[in-house]
Amino acid sequence: MTNILSATPEGGFDLGHGMMMPDAAILRDGRVAADSFWSVAQHAAERDAIYRRCWLYMVRAEDLPEPGDYVVRDVEICGVSVLIVRGKDDVLRAFHNVCRHRGMSVADGPCGKAEAFRCPYHSWTFRLDGSLKAIPNQRCFPSLDADDLGLVPIEIDVFAGFVFINLDPQPAFSLRAFLGGIAPLLETTTLVPFTHRDSLSYEVSANWKAGLDPQYEGYHVGTVHALTIREISVTPANPFSEFRKMAFAGPHAAGWSQGNPGWRPRAERLVQSFAVQTMGALAGRVAGEGYPSAETPASLAIFPNFMIHPGAGGWFTQQHWPLTAQSHRWTAHYYYHAPVTASERLAIAQATTFARDSGMEDFMVMARQQKGLASGATESFYYGEAEMLPRHRAAVIRSVLNGAQANMRSAA
Repeated sequence: MTNILSATPEGGFDLGHGMMMPDAAILRDGRVAADSFWSVAQHAAERDAIYRRCWLYMVRAEDLPEPGDYVVRDVEICGVSVLIVRGKDDVLRAFHNVCRHRGMSVADGPCGKAEAFRCPYHSWTFRLDGSLKAIPNQRCFPSLDADDLGLVPIEIDVFAGFVFINLDPQPAFSLRAFLGGIAPLLETTTLVPFTHRDSLSYEVSANWKAGLDPQYEGYHVGTVHALTIREISVTPANPFSEFRKMAFAGPHAAGWSQGNPGWRPRAERLVQSFAVQTMGALAGRVAGEGYPSAETPASLAIFPNFMIHPGAGGWFTQQHWPLTAQSHRWTAHYYYHAPVTASERLAIAQATTFARDSGMEDFMVMARQQKGLASGATESFYYGEAEMLPRHRAAVIRSVLNGAQANMRSAA
């Protein structure tokens, strides 16, 4: 996969449909078809050409530290429940969360610890490596070979502690090849020092791409986030909170923000002032390996739906998972230094609450935008030059879908 880090978005890539370039027309003028955010046909095409082909982020490796630790992650657009477990040999494996007897799920989510997985329907039991351990009343199945009835495996790989799966039984490319030029940035984005995690998840009445859009640009910050992050991000020199630098690597991208280095909480915002001061003290107390430098991007966008946001006081990751053509599930994980004092615990809770509030501001806008696009009032919408990250993503998706359709026609 030709996928080098570049300051321009025209780089080629191959997601299993042949080498292609981002759609030139979208890159040129930012014009995108409105029905790409509500079309049932496009939703199905994205499922088959993207979500069943690309490497998808699931979990951090350190979230599964011991044998028997597992997580269940649903890729709802594909109708797949993924079981990821650390085996007794310390190897991470992924399986379809489906009993080979009658199709029942064998593990309850979102996470847990198990010696084995026993189906709650008829008690077929599977080892941590996926092999079938026991069939109750096995004499009733004389023709079955237990060696052929283990949990169905899913391709899994780990890079820099980030665990990905691929639903294609024979992926067209390795995880490392998929990451391409974004991999060096991912390697420097370590979450190791941040051992305390908070999580949030919401179902949003908007297409998954509408969910990603505000995470890819700062143009909306001054309007949408007037009550939360505007004063943190907007300055007289940068009134539209534009990235100071952007980079692209095949389907992936990164953005470096300018922020507001002179920002301080208002005195009347007592809880925010307390949280900022306490988080700053906590960061100072445990500062060391793993801290982002000035050249660490504020946002890493891993195609198709994974974003990483590094910071000195904590990091957060988020994903926007398609549900229907007009809805998606947002999941976010916030990583902080482990709190020791009650003040630190309260400060972390406030930080997560603040992030939730700014997210809710986005969600309300997304839902209203979705209604407008789905009304049919306009055939297209536009991404400006300051919105180059979402423009690039739209150009990538259009090329991928066109390439997949061309391959289907040639195979017919």
